[in-house]
Amino acid sequence: MQAMTRLFIFILLLFLWSCTKEQYGGNIDHSAPLVKVKDVYLNPSLRDKKVNLKGIIIIQCQSNGCWFFINDGTGQIFINLAPKGFTLPPKTGKQAMVTGIVSDTEQGKVIIADAVEIS
Repeated sequence: MQAMTRLFIFILLLFLWSCTKEQYGGNIDHSAPLVKVKDVYLNPSLRDKKVNLKGIIIIQCQSNGCWFFINDGTGQIFINLAPKGFTLPPKTGKQAMVTGIVSDTEQGKVIIADAVEIS
């Protein structure tokens, strides 16, 4: 009986550990609106606004993890981590939530990330 209890506790702890989310940068701002990538491109009123985006990391900086592209099914957008001074270890293919500011650059629309959460 004790062995079964220990096994159950071990499996439960393993499950809880696997469900944890990794945080990088600051904290996700749940008060910011959750938008789609297409909204960032099509809605000019989002410029300079804080938003949340959720999607899959499809390409990532290989040298130091200072940027990545996220795709949410409606499009993809460049996420820049460098201005806030944090990096992301290799997470290509992982689901991410990003809080950041919509910005226009010479290369097009970008999100200057304040926080990234990997789930």
